[in-house]
Amino acid sequence: MLEIDFDEENFIKFGESKSLHVSKEDFSNYLHKTTSWEFDGKKLIPQVLEIKSVKHHTKVICYLSKYRENIKSFTIKNEFLLNVKSHSNIVKLDINNTFKDYRLHKERREIKVDYN
Repeated sequence: MLEIDFDEENFIKFGESKSLHVSKEDFSNYLHKTTSWEFDGKKLIPQVLEIKSVKHHTKVICYLSKYRENIKSFTIKNEFLLNVKSHSNIVKLDINNTFKDYRLHKERREIKVDYN
């Protein structure tokens, strides 16, 4: 699973939204445009399952892939809302039963890890 939390106002302002609310279509298009997910050379495309908005905060739940063991490498590119001043994205991964956090921001837009 992939969970994404953000301020709705920032998405509407910078996320190329067609309305004043976050829709599955707009969010999916923006997510696919601003992120890339690759594990063991296989590109994964997140599928938006649910969007929850409470006041001005939004949480999106996406299906990324079923759990895989013995991952040898991964590359994540992320520019999601990086045009918001001082914004950063935290990617938390469970890879081979080890949890690791990565911070992505304007100066670091890609994570590349090779376990070989």
